[in-house]
Amino acid sequence: MHRQFAVIGLGYFGATVARELRRHEHEVLGVDPDEKRLNAVADLLNQAVIADPTDEHALRELGLDQFDAVLIDLSDSMEQSLTCALLARELGAKELWVKATSDAHHKLLSKLGVDHIVHPEYDLGVRVAESLAYHAMVDFIHLGDHQFVVELEVSERLCDECLQLDQLPLGDDISVVALRKGKTLDRSPAPDTPLNHGDHLVLIGELSALRKLGSHL
Repeated sequence: MHRQFAVIGLGYFGATVARELRRHEHEVLGVDPDEKRLNAVADLLNQAVIADPTDEHALRELGLDQFDAVLIDLSDSMEQSLTCALLARELGAKELWVKATSDAHHKLLSKLGVDHIVHPEYDLGVRVAESLAYHAMVDFIHLGDHQFVVELEVSERLCDECLQLDQLPLGDDISVVALRKGKTLDRSPAPDTPLNHGDHLVLIGELSALRKLGSHL
């Protein structure tokens, strides 16, 4: 299903989001006060508009309430970002995503009732740190309340300790969501399913328990 999105601010992050949305064949309006930056990605967009993101009249003309979601990437100025987010909310944006550049920015956006606050540097930093600490971790999703979904690659060391699924030291705080062997994904693997180096495990559980499991990887 094709959806409509407005991306206000076409820095590296905003332009990347716009490009990926277009790749998925959604309709994208791109807005930026910088003509040069807008022109750099205009060919990728359904519509490109040069506008001041803090001008209420200019934003009203865009009809932000008609889009499925609005993304704001105005990382050059916290003031511009906050003003634009406030105006977009007042103008009826259905779902508001805003890029934060600092903890203070994040807190202020939260006070404005922004639906989704994206902090790429922080999020990427956490992912890199976790991947460095637990080299077998492929990806993870934070569900809140210390609950995570993680994808782990089964290491040779783990295979030496655990020949099959039910031998994993999961305890009561971790559950197996799926097991991928090559291109085959098993969403309900049997307890006696053998484990091989290179298999991918998808688990859900408490962060402390998952970190304890990491010591076996």
